[in-house]
Amino acid sequence: MTRTRNPDVINFANAEIAEQVQVATALGAEPGSTPLRPDHADMMARLDGVPAGGGFERMYVQGQIMGHRELLNLNSSYLRAGSDPQLQSVAQMSVPVIQRHLAILSNLREMA
Repeated sequence: MTRTRNPDVINFANAEIAEQVQVATALGAEPGSTPLRPDHADMMARLDGVPAGGGFERMYVQGQIMGHRELLNLNSSYLRAGSDPQLQSVAQMSVPVIQRHLAILSNLREMA
């Protein structure tokens, strides 16, 4: 939030944080309590090394696109083959949101 002045990136990040808190709460988890996977921690470390501005925004948006594509695949797969009704419900709710986020991120990528 402090590394960009792009209001669209800031709005996306704020919305993403709010939605992640809602999902974690719906699943009975404490938001932010799960450690980052090594590849995600690596992305965060690389982002930390990029100066504020356009380079940071491009890397942030690209990382978000990669993460959202992975999340879309995971949720879509769970809709097809998952067995837990609560997780099925979360996946069903999440897929259209993730698709909308990917459309927003595509636009942000063109602007960054």
